[in-house]
Amino acid sequence: MKFLAKLQHMAASEIMNIVPHDIYAEIKQKDSHPLFQAYVVGHEGEVNANQVGVGMKVWHWFSSAVNKLWKNLQYGTKVFHGHNLDSSHEGRQSIGEVVGKTVKTIKDKVSAIAVTYIYPEYRNLPLDIASIEADVRINADDSVHDVDVGNITGIALGSSAVERPGFAGATLLSQIQAFANKNTTQFNEGGRMTIDDVRKAIKEGRFQPDEIFGVEELTNNSGVKKHFDEIIEEQKQKAYGNYKHLERTDEAFTKARKEWEDEKKKIMDENKSLKIEGAKVKATELFGTKIKERKLDDKQSKFLKSKQKGFTPEDLEALDKEVDKFMDTTLDEYKTTAKIFGQKVEEKGEKTGGTEEGAEEEGDASFIPD
Repeated sequence: MKFLAKLQHMAASEIMNIVPHDIYAEIKQKDSHPLFQAYVVGHEGEVNANQVGVGMKVWHWFSSAVNKLWKNLQYGTKVFHGHNLDSSHEGRQSIGEVVGKTVKTIKDKVSAIAVTYIYPEYRNLPLDIASIEADVRINADDSVHDVDVGNITGIALGSSAVERPGFAGATLLSQIQAFANKNTTQFNEGGRMTIDDVRKAIKEGRFQPDEIFGVEELTNNSGVKKHFDEIIEEQKQKAYGNYKHLERTDEAFTKARKEWEDEKKKIMDENKSLKIEGAKVKATELFGTKIKERKLDDKQSKFLKSKQKGFTPEDLEALDKEVDKFMDTTLDEYKTTAKIFGQKVEEKGEKTGGTEEGAEEEGDASFIPD
């Protein structure tokens, strides 16, 4: 049997929720911006279908048959460009495959939906209708139930300009294209991902702003800066209003000025603290890199890491130098502490052995106090 179905609108995020993660990941390994198309391939009600060897007929599909259809549809089912005479696969070139399926109610009709992945060399074809090829038993009253639906052997895609969909109520759902940019993935519906899709994905994933952007990015964002500037301006106006109201007495004026200065200092300190915390996060990666570059031994590394929590950069624009300076000071402290306990310290990977003069026993080649 061949049942034509046309596409209708469907949200891009909804399509991607239908495609299993492992299938999507496998496709992305070989296609950096894959094209996905979602089709209604069957719904309850009347359908005009071509019965091989018989011709066009009208049958009535019940909702149980539609549910059986999407359940029998298999991942990896081949997608073709148009039909052949007997729906066999011999001599036909596959242009894609089924990568997702679901069932939902569209305009009060239970509808089976198939998501297809179109291979790169065929993505420019005008494919806005789908036709399933299936083994279906037709009853004497021209009805189709769940027990009548067998295997779905293939899906043929075509253009509505030259063919009519057999399922009259089925129209184009949607097509999206996923793009990769370094470690981020953007889904494209009709060319670009909408801001509503972005907001929905963030909301569904329960992501926090600092999980998506760094503290420095947030504090330097023009929108965030504008928001804080508005708060400061509001506070300035409020403080100035209080000042004008209370300037009749020196005591009231002094109090209002102090409140404003305290508020200004608080805001500036909070902003500075945010930048420092952001620098500390970035410094953690620098410490790890420089420990490897300097080829520090295990005890030196442990001693340095135990002191790292006390690292507070003074010059945020020269973070790399700040980290080097802190490491040099800390390693000097390490050598001094080791000598106090009568230990020889390994220099540039060479163990000197022995102990300081007056020590009772020979110590380790490197040292970290408990």
